[in-house]
Amino acid sequence: MSLIDDYFKDVPEYYDSMCMDGYTPEQIRYALHKKMNRQQAEQEELADSVDSVKIKSEVKIKR
Repeated sequence: MSLIDDYFKDVPEYYDSMCMDGYTPEQIRYALHKKMNRQQAEQEELADSVDSVKIKSEVKIKR
C-alpha cells in the first residue's frame, strides 16, 4: 500500500453524486481511478478466461 492509498483509505469507490456528498476533487479523482482500475482488472480477467479458438488448415497443391 502506498502513501496515497493510505491517505485516501476511507474514500469509497466512485459514484455519480460524490461531489454533492462533500468529497474533495482529489478524493473524487482517486475514487474514479480506483473504480477504473477495478473495471480494467475485471475486463482482463474475463479476457483471460475466454476459451481459445484453434484453427487447423491444410493446403494441397495439384500439379
